[in-house]
Amino acid sequence: MKGPEAVKIYYAPMPRAKAGFDICKMIKLFFNRVGVQPEHGDLLAISGKYISTSEERLYSIADVVPLEDMSKVSETWGGDPKIGELVARESDLVLPGFYGIYLGEANGILQPNAGIDRSNVPGGFVIFYPVNPAKSAEKIRACIRLLFERDVGVIITDSRIFPSKRGTSGVCIGCSGVIPYVDDRGNLDLFGKPLKVTRRAISDQLASAAELMMGESSESVPIVLIRGLKQYYRYRTPSVDLSVSYEEDIYFSAIKNYLKIKLQMEQPKDG
Repeated sequence: MKGPEAVKIYYAPMPRAKAGFDICKMIKLFFNRVGVQPEHGDLLAISGKYISTSEERLYSIADVVPLEDMSKVSETWGGDPKIGELVARESDLVLPGFYGIYLGEANGILQPNAGIDRSNVPGGFVIFYPVNPAKSAEKIRACIRLLFERDVGVIITDSRIFPSKRGTSGVCIGCSGVIPYVDDRGNLDLFGKPLKVTRRAISDQLASAAELMMGESSESVPIVLIRGLKQYYRYRTPSVDLSVSYEEDIYFSAIKNYLKIKLQMEQPKDG
């Protein structure tokens, strides 16, 4: 039986880029800095914030005028009404938050403040997600084909917190040329029992691997090349949704059931 291919990860600090920079030029510079050329089937992870900067997705907080409704909501939740207004504009759905944080759904992804962030951007500004992360990934692939005549998979990354867990982990917010997940339902576990719900989030796992090198503060490593995992590359990306409905989400279902039971217990009993 043939053993697995050795996995190699390439990364290098990149110069700070101004809004609207040419992402293709920076990718060419990246390969010059790491000293390798892309190979067919490589996987390239790129920070979503880096992509957003190239797409000029920065917004001045001073220019935000909150609507009256959002000002009232922010007063109730304890959040910044200007951030709340931006979350409302950017989101398809906004859920109640806490400690001044909103939960907003953008591109099918539920995130604190809809992914809007103040870190690693100039003071007085916030940065949004890319307009369409999957299309941004496709653009990067086309750029690499043009520059190097090679096809690679591209993962657009971000960091996220998870229920009851401390700290952040890398996640994929859009990809192209990569298997988003592997469906293991129906496969047998070590003891011969069929798996019923297991689907491995391959694109998220790759994003987490890249985030180890990217860091979260002043590392300035927005691009990471992963080599040796061709089994997760596909020329055509399967058409799948990276998110699940709230009805399928185990955390939402548990919270809904908890609130339902709590409400029933708090209702006054007859007699």
